[in-house]
Amino acid sequence: MPALQEEIIWEGSQSQVLNFGIFISMGFIAIIILVLSLMFFPFAAVLALIPLVYMFIKWLVVKNHKYKVTTERIFYTTGIFSKKTEAMELYRVRDVDMYEPFWQRLFKLGNVSLTTSDKTAQNFLLKAVPDPAGLLNNIRKNVEIRRDVKRVRGVEFLDDEDSVEDLTN
Repeated sequence: MPALQEEIIWEGSQSQVLNFGIFISMGFIAIIILVLSLMFFPFAAVLALIPLVYMFIKWLVVKNHKYKVTTERIFYTTGIFSKKTEAMELYRVRDVDMYEPFWQRLFKLGNVSLTTSDKTAQNFLLKAVPDPAGLLNNIRKNVEIRRDVKRVRGVEFLDDEDSVEDLTN
């Protein structure tokens, strides 16, 4: 039987909605600096560039958070000049949760949180992604498929504090 080809399930990035507060506050600061400098010291108008540069950097950082979910792995790429890509095997995902903060829900966005057995990424968050419920279901479905293919099952061990009595109650 031929091996199945790895296919992309979902690909995207964080939404700029995460920067909304920064954009608004830095925009106001730039306007205030500009108005005050024109009233008292015209050469100080150059200072209005500082909040604008800060806004650009924040925009660039969010723009360069890329996610790619395939039938086998989840890839997370960050970086502006130098890129770093982390990959996590889907069969390592133990739990998938979805959080929809009010502000993100207004834009039909949400966060998908993964609890994994991966030592480097035990808690992994896909932040401010569109259709988080659909993504959650796609990940959950493909985790089960991947576990069946790899013949892997999650085993939970009791902590020293837990006892058999705690499990029976």
